[in-house]
Amino acid sequence: MYGPREILAAVLTFAIGLALIVAPNTVARLQFFAHGPTTGRHGEYGDDRVLTEKQAWIARAIGLVPIAVAGYILAVPVL
Repeated sequence: MYGPREILAAVLTFAIGLALIVAPNTVARLQFFAHGPTTGRHGEYGDDRVLTEKQAWIARAIGLVPIAVAGYILAVPVL
């Protein structure tokens, strides 16, 4: 039986994976949002946080991992 913790974990994990697949550039910008101006990065806001096409596809591939983990979390009680 699924408890609220398992359902919440699966939903949040799936959401992270889906965000990586749908909008990898946005996820990259949000990842560095907490860093201040002393991180050695220079330029206008958001200019230096754009992923190349190859990096975006790598981020999308990494996004499949959390989706698989969410499927595993939901499959464990059934197995």
